[in-house]
Amino acid sequence: MKKYLVLLLMMVLVASTTTMALPPVKVDKCATCGLPIGRCQYKGKHPKPKKETSKPKKETSKPKKETSKPNRGSSNQSTTTRSAGMTQAQRDQVLRDLEANMVWVEGGTFTMGATSEQGSDASETERPSHQVTLSGFYLCKYEVTQELWQAVMGTTVRQQSDKGNPSWPLHGEGSNYPMYYISWEDCQMFINKLNHMTGKQYRLPTEAEWEYAARGGNKGGGYKYAGSNTLGDVAWYKSNSGSTTHPVGQKSPNELGLYDMSGNVLEWCQDWYGDYGSGSQTNPTGPSTGSRRVRRGGFWNPPGSAACLTASSTRRFAAAATSACALPFSFYPVKKS
Repeated sequence: MKKYLVLLLMMVLVASTTTMALPPVKVDKCATCGLPIGRCQYKGKHPKPKKETSKPKKETSKPKKETSKPNRGSSNQSTTTRSAGMTQAQRDQVLRDLEANMVWVEGGTFTMGATSEQGSDASETERPSHQVTLSGFYLCKYEVTQELWQAVMGTTVRQQSDKGNPSWPLHGEGSNYPMYYISWEDCQMFINKLNHMTGKQYRLPTEAEWEYAARGGNKGGGYKYAGSNTLGDVAWYKSNSGSTTHPVGQKSPNELGLYDMSGNVLEWCQDWYGDYGSGSQTNPTGPSTGSRRVRRGGFWNPPGSAACLTASSTRRFAAAATSACALPFSFYPVKKS
């Protein structure tokens, strides 16, 4: 009897487990994200999204002003100061004009010093005459003008005069007038700056080069003055200058096309001054030392006889630092061949 009761109980239990379903478990979900409330970070209470209220930003930035400075030249000119009263383009043009005005002087041999055409006007400083042989070189056809000086050095003839003595008068002022009141040392500073600006090799002429060029080089006609036996044709001097300098290139040139070598202003040479020797020389450069530098040519108001002071062979000298001198000095640039 007990056996049947156990079997009946087991059958009831099996039947109940197979026919009776467990009631579903209700899980609350978030209405916004769909996750169970327990897994929703907001526990079913999501914050309401904010309405877009931001307005587009107005462009308030102002255009930047142009602050860049104008280009003041190439690297070759970066260390030179801007010339007073000249634009970069004007200065560049002046330097191009200088290059265009360089005249080729073919090398050759000539008699330097007191030659026969000088006659009794030759002085003892021009003796003895002697043979000199020179290589070719370029020489500017004009004396250095005030415009060229200002383009390189940035100073005017009036400022140059004030360096020596503010009471000195000016003897001609203008872009095409020769520069004056400059010392030999001033010339060296000019040459150094010019070479830096152009990348070329300019210098002062030697005394032999100056005289050879004044005589017309190997085209020379044996004239007493630079291009003529008539001084007034080729030079400004005491009798025709009106006691002032004149723009370069107004008188007739010599055989090489060079102007004013017998008169307008005096010109510096590279050499120390020294006595001549009688022996032949090749490309002489003067004494190795000295106290005075050579100056050549005639000028607008020479004391004494114009004939003996404006001839191609006439020699003068002055201290290298002589800017404190009322005599106007200039020079002819020479360029290496």
